[in-house]
Amino acid sequence: MVQTTELVKVIVVGGSYAGVATIQALLSSIKSGHKNIQIILIEKRDARHHPIGAFRALVDAEYAKRVWIPYTNLFPKDSHHKIIQDTVTQVHHDHVVLASGQTVYFEYLALCTGSSNPAPAKFTLDSSEESMAITNKAREDLKKSKSAVVVGGGASGVELAGEIKNAFPEKKVTLIHSSQTLVDYPGYSPVLKSGALTHLRDLGIDVVLGFQAEIEGLNFQNSIQVAPRIIVTPSGKTIESDIQFLSVGIRVDTSYISTLKPSTNPSFDSSTLVHSDTRQIKVQKTLQVIGFDNIFAAGDCADYSKVPTAAASGVIAPTIAKNILALEDAKRKKKTAKLSNPGWYPSVMLLATGPETGVTALPLIGNRFSNSLSKALKSKDLMIGMTNASMNWK
Repeated sequence: MVQTTELVKVIVVGGSYAGVATIQALLSSIKSGHKNIQIILIEKRDARHHPIGAFRALVDAEYAKRVWIPYTNLFPKDSHHKIIQDTVTQVHHDHVVLASGQTVYFEYLALCTGSSNPAPAKFTLDSSEESMAITNKAREDLKKSKSAVVVGGGASGVELAGEIKNAFPEKKVTLIHSSQTLVDYPGYSPVLKSGALTHLRDLGIDVVLGFQAEIEGLNFQNSIQVAPRIIVTPSGKTIESDIQFLSVGIRVDTSYISTLKPSTNPSFDSSTLVHSDTRQIKVQKTLQVIGFDNIFAAGDCADYSKVPTAAASGVIAPTIAKNILALEDAKRKKKTAKLSNPGWYPSVMLLATGPETGVTALPLIGNRFSNSLSKALKSKDLMIGMTNASMNWK
């Protein structure tokens, strides 16, 4: 084994889609020759959550057992790579500081800390057991309910409402969205957005558009609420429900970067590294954080993609590994590194509304909407097999 003093330390912060994609690309390169690289994954959770399957887990107890995947097999046994379960609280130009007080030095750093969404899409808890308990309780409450309201008509809201209606067709399901258009993301075809509306209504879901619902007790921290609530829209429509879900408000926490300064400029204003509104980290086309050659960011926490998705992370994040290796090779050869950028990637949107149904937009072959296509690409198992494979888990 290569001596520790000779290792080039690459820290990856965050073990979800972007982080694991970066790690897998690094591992592939290590197999082909870069034996002196040590990967250190810093992840606050005790297992990897598969949020693509979160809404299926809400309605299907058996599927719920599969959406938390151990990190046990991520790295080859007896390798010098390691996993630290902790939270990064400070990032500096050559080291990070963890919540435990530990300092970990690096030659390269990949920030893949993702984002937060209201439960049951994602969880702020570090414990997979406690997070699963929230999903399991919500499932039992949902079973007892007669009518459900979903607030928010982005991708998550559409999938959540669809999964509930597919699993419990007898229940009254209402989706309320403040905009006049569902899944209204930049770069996606209007056909996708109108198709999503038609699809939900065909499923029997009551979709109310152009109304910003504020439900007593329902908020980001309390995003699943069991309570009798009556909502009256401006048009006079009355909506009753006994369980409500909030599906609005992606949040990005990049406060850890507030300590990042170049080694030669202690007066540097770290606030310039993030966008004031989204808190996303500003990166170059090479995914390097602006002003730092050895620090990268990808996924929801970075501003490279206008609409960060798991699919986009899988395409974009491996560029971090490619550029780290290019920098290392250039250093060894004493040349200037030729760095890459992810380039163009398609605006693919796969919305699963049940095991057999969904809405799919594939720009490369034109927009197509059919349950059979959605089932083949995503709806059947919600890509859990691919995620398991990336974790070397069966």
